[in-house]
Amino acid sequence: MHGDGANGAGLFERNMYLAEDRILCFEIVTKKKEGWVLKYVKSAKAATDVPTTIAEFISQRRRWLNGSLFAALHATVYMFRIWTSGQGFFRKLLLQFEFIYNAVQLFFSWTSLANFYLAFYFLVQSATASNDGAFSFMGVDGAGLIIFDVFLKLYIALLFVVTVCSLGNRPQGSKYTYGTSMILFGICNCIGLWCAGYTVYLAAPKTVAEWEQFGTLITTNAAFRDIVISLAATYGLYFVSSFLHFEPWHMFTSFLRDNGSAKDLGGAKKVANKDGEDMYEVELPTAREDVDSVWAASRNALRNKPKEEKQHRDAATKQADHDRNSRTNTVLAWVGTNMILILLFTSTEFQKWALKFGTGAFNPYLSFLFYALAALSAIRFVGSTLYLILRLCGL
Repeated sequence: MHGDGANGAGLFERNMYLAEDRILCFEIVTKKKEGWVLKYVKSAKAATDVPTTIAEFISQRRRWLNGSLFAALHATVYMFRIWTSGQGFFRKLLLQFEFIYNAVQLFFSWTSLANFYLAFYFLVQSATASNDGAFSFMGVDGAGLIIFDVFLKLYIALLFVVTVCSLGNRPQGSKYTYGTSMILFGICNCIGLWCAGYTVYLAAPKTVAEWEQFGTLITTNAAFRDIVISLAATYGLYFVSSFLHFEPWHMFTSFLRDNGSAKDLGGAKKVANKDGEDMYEVELPTAREDVDSVWAASRNALRNKPKEEKQHRDAATKQADHDRNSRTNTVLAWVGTNMILILLFTSTEFQKWALKFGTGAFNPYLSFLFYALAALSAIRFVGSTLYLILRLCGL
């Protein structure tokens, strides 16, 4: 796995070991002919200094996301090493299932940019398609379509701005840009939540008689069924799990938190005047012969073409250039795949095809997304509950 990069490790390894805890756990569990067991200690407590500024928070997220991405890739590629370990057969099956689950999670993490955008796109589009839509209370004809158009373009612009800032700047140098982007993303999310709430209102039962037919509505009303599943898979399962573990507090708290430098002035030198104030003294040619000599020297320098100097990169520079190129290719692949998904699912042909299965926000793409996330949440819930049962049994 080790390359010829700095410290004997290649770019992949150096990024991978940013999540050294994940790599260490994976290597211990899958060690050849060994049966090491890792256990979660619920009573263990840890304290840390959390980021207090936007720049610190983004720097932390960069490190964690970068490390977790490459660590997840490593674990996915080498998942079958579990079968050469000394683990028991059933433990191998369970760990293999967990590795496959992590691979699916990796796919959704990679496409999260497109998924968030498409969810915003479809929800707001469906809730603003008619004059009596989510923004009809404004009393302006076509207000919903105007809001959809404006915020869709704003969302795309924010994605572009954040991507460019991430490529060329440290978070500390773009803190105001990031801060403004976070505020505007928050406004876009408020629009999306309002449209989602409006969609839920349209699909939910309105009378007692309709609520009495709850089971029938789930089987006959596809939009209502998708809403129930998505809400139960997110808020429902997490809420139940937190109470099962007697730690519900986070469910409530989580919803509510230049110095200058002197410029180079060529031959100028800094001095202090009689009042003690800083000033710059510059020597300029004043005599005629001095001006002529300067002009003659400059003309001779322009007449003689300088020899071309070939640049020779040392090993460290070549490695740095290779690393930068690899990072650029990774970002291009990530942005490219997400853009392909966005273009595919927002195309006219897909939307025509989607109309065959249903109308509104709950098209086949969103239905797939909701069911997939519901399945992943259910797996986490089962694992969490099994841990609680085994812990109560002393296993």
